[in-house]
Amino acid sequence: MLPYSKWLIRVAAIYSLIGALIGSDMAGRKEYTMVPAHAHILVVGWLTLFAYGIFYYVFKEIQMIRTAKLHAWTSLIGGGLMPMGMLVYYQSENTATLLSFIIPAVILLIAIILFIIILFFDKKLFARK
Repeated sequence: MLPYSKWLIRVAAIYSLIGALIGSDMAGRKEYTMVPAHAHILVVGWLTLFAYGIFYYVFKEIQMIRTAKLHAWTSLIGGGLMPMGMLVYYQSENTATLLSFIIPAVILLIAIILFIIILFFDKKLFARK
């Protein structure tokens, strides 16, 4: 799971930069309508993906490899696209932009469910040595 860990952390770092740039822009212009998107980019894009990346770096002994790979991919897709879809939606509210926000949000929800399944049902994860 190390390659997934690296990609989750790398993508998280990119979202950290994006979130900081949006925050700086809002502060500079003193216009705060993008606060929800800014917060989601930092929480979902930066913190969540980073936490998942660190998790897979620390817990290398995972038995549910397929579930973990699916979790990593759904996290990258959902966590990567949902904040951007939200950003687009708040710029232009219509059905297409709403779908660009909602579909990745559903994928992200699936990622969260997969992570919980791994935490509770992977027998190797917390096994004592």
